[in-house]
Amino acid sequence: MNSNGNISTFPHVLIEQAANGDQRAFKEIYNSLSGKMYSLCLRYAQDTDTANDYFQEGFIKLFRNLPNYRFEGSFEGWARRIFVTVCLDELRKKKISYDEINDDINIVSKEISVHAKLDMLDLIKLLQKIPDSYRTIVNLYIIEGYSHKEIAEILNITENGSKSKLHKARIYLKKLLGTQESE
Repeated sequence: MNSNGNISTFPHVLIEQAANGDQRAFKEIYNSLSGKMYSLCLRYAQDTDTANDYFQEGFIKLFRNLPNYRFEGSFEGWARRIFVTVCLDELRKKKISYDEINDDINIVSKEISVHAKLDMLDLIKLLQKIPDSYRTIVNLYIIEGYSHKEIAEILNITENGSKSKLHKARIYLKKLLGTQESE
C-alpha cells in the first residue's frame, strides 16, 4: 500500500487471496477502487440512486470474476471494463434506443467560455442531465477513450451514429452550460 492507504499496484497474492474468498483482501481492493468506480458509475447514471445500483452490481461482478483475472495488463483497467459493462448492460435493460432520441434540441448558439471550468462534481451533475444515449457516448468516447469504431461495436450502432450522437451531446451540453451561465 502507498501512504494514502491505496494499493498503488495490486499484488498477485492480494488478488488471489480475494479470489479465494479472503474478505480482508477484497476489502483492500474495494477501498482502493471504490472512489474511481463510483465516479465512473455516476457518469453513466442519471441520478445517485441509479449510480449506487450500478456500483453495487459492479463490485458483485468484480468479486465473482476475480478467479477469471489472468494477471495480464492493469488490474484497475480490468475492473474498469467490468464496471463500464455493468453500466451499459443496465442502460440496455432500460431499452434505450440510441437512434430514437428526440433530435429537436433547442440549439443555443452561445459558445462555452474558454475560461469556464467545471470540477468533477459539476461535470457529473451536468452529465446526469443529458439523455442516457448521449451520456453513454460521452462517457465511452471522451472519458473512457474508446474509438467510434469500438463504440459502434459495443452499442450495435454505426460509426457515423456514434459520431452523430457525440456531436449532438456536445450541442446539448453547450445548451445546458448556456442555461447555467445565465442563471
